[in-house]
Amino acid sequence: MSSMNNYKIASNNNGFTLIEIMVVIVIISIILSFVTLSIGDGNLSQKLEQESQRLAYLLTLASEESIMQSKEMGVSFATDNYQFCELQIEMNMCTTCKVIIEGVFKPRILPIGIKAEIRLDGEPVFLNKTCQNMPQLLILSSGEFIPFEVIFTADKLSYQLTGNITGEMTILGNEAL
Repeated sequence: MSSMNNYKIASNNNGFTLIEIMVVIVIISIILSFVTLSIGDGNLSQKLEQESQRLAYLLTLASEESIMQSKEMGVSFATDNYQFCELQIEMNMCTTCKVIIEGVFKPRILPIGIKAEIRLDGEPVFLNKTCQNMPQLLILSSGEFIPFEVIFTADKLSYQLTGNITGEMTILGNEAL
């Protein structure tokens, strides 16, 4: 028994207490919330740029498709969405617009808070909340466009996609407008 008394049980307190760990977690949470708030609208600017680039790529692709398929296409814009359609001339010379509902040219809804404006030949076009039957922007089978400007806005930020008659497009950000 005396051998057991020779061994002292050492109790070292080398760890952190639960209170200390909780305080550190609260401090880290506060710092992360400030970082998140300071980054705030960077995401919105990125979304505006992405929407402008997406529309430019889709218009370029639609132009190439129009040339290859020898068909006219169009784009109907609303304040918060846009859709592509194929123009068809009926026997009685009336033009109808068949909306493309699937594939690359499916209807697009803009992210919440982003609105679209369009100008054709420098003149503003009134947009409704829903897309209309006839497109505002025509893409001819020769690949030509009516000169246009599509402006995506959110809060005080904006991106402008400009296209000329030959289909060349440029995107200008908020700073350049």
